[in-house]
Amino acid sequence: MNFVRFFNHLNVVFSFVAQDLIDKFDFLEHLNNEHPNEYHSAQSMIEHKRTLSDRAGTTALLRLLRALEFTYFFLERAVVSQTETAHSKHIAWDVYKQTLHRRHHKAVRMSIWCATATIPKRDNLRQTLLRGQIEPDTDKKCFPKIEQVFRHIYQLYEQNNLLEFVPL
Repeated sequence: MNFVRFFNHLNVVFSFVAQDLIDKFDFLEHLNNEHPNEYHSAQSMIEHKRTLSDRAGTTALLRLLRALEFTYFFLERAVVSQTETAHSKHIAWDVYKQTLHRRHHKAVRMSIWCATATIPKRDNLRQTLLRGQIEPDTDKKCFPKIEQVFRHIYQLYEQNNLLEFVPL
């Protein structure tokens, strides 16, 4: 649940995002407990749900995938990058516009814009998230793994024409 803790560390305004992610993780865990053969991997879940009208599990995972995309790009630019010069709030808004913006209606967009304005400064984020230190080659250790997971699940959704079944 480190993924969820990230949003809790941004500020209290993002606690709604953290709670939404927890709900999705809990839902997927519940499905896995009830149907372990169908939900033991993203691929098995997609294959199982592809022919059903109930796509709640694949919807939850797709929304988590989109949140992971935002988190990945934000962390890469705001926390790990040594060359990025923009303020964390500007980075968050730019990354949001590149990833999730088109999926939200205007009221959510405005809420996110206000929330990004309250994100701590980059040094404070580093201190909170990394306890002040970036382990050497953090980006080379973590980000390829995160990207690999993201790309693999993204490709599963793409191959099964499920990327856009969740309404914008």
